[in-house]
Amino acid sequence: MKSMRWLLPALLLLSQVPQAQAAGTLQGNLGIQLTIGAGCTVNNSSNDGSSNSFGSISFGTYPSLANIVDGQSVGAGAGSSFGIQCANNTAYTIALNSGLAPSGNQRRMSGGSSEFVSYNLYQDAARSTPWGNGSNGATAYSGTGNGSNQDIVVYGRVPAQTTPSAGTYTDTVLVTVTW
Repeated sequence: MKSMRWLLPALLLLSQVPQAQAAGTLQGNLGIQLTIGAGCTVNNSSNDGSSNSFGSISFGTYPSLANIVDGQSVGAGAGSSFGIQCANNTAYTIALNSGLAPSGNQRRMSGGSSEFVSYNLYQDAARSTPWGNGSNGATAYSGTGNGSNQDIVVYGRVPAQTTPSAGTYTDTVLVTVTW
């Protein structure tokens, strides 16, 4: 009998414990999306947070400018030049302005004084298609993106001219990529 006294309260206590629910399944949907925009990025360049650098052209060191001097761009991240990667079928243009010290349509490097070295920029290795800003008859480079990197080389030429004083001559050309 004594064991029955304990059994009845234990059975009452067990009847009040929540019972485990049967196993089940719950389903729902998860939306997935990716948007590919018509845009471009520039590769083999650098950015210091306030401006982009697409590289440089160094014509080298010469004691005289009696002969033509050719050069071509080198990317800011080393390598052959900068590249542009645009979404497939996205049309783009790359315009180069006249630099900091032009005389009319002629680009010029400045030696810091009143002396200059004239130079020209081209879209092709044969240096037959001048590279401009797309206005006043100056041709901007145009292309169509294919989703992959496309190397862009700027070809430069210093024509034969009177040699100015010894020193370093520089210029900065603004590159504008539009799509």
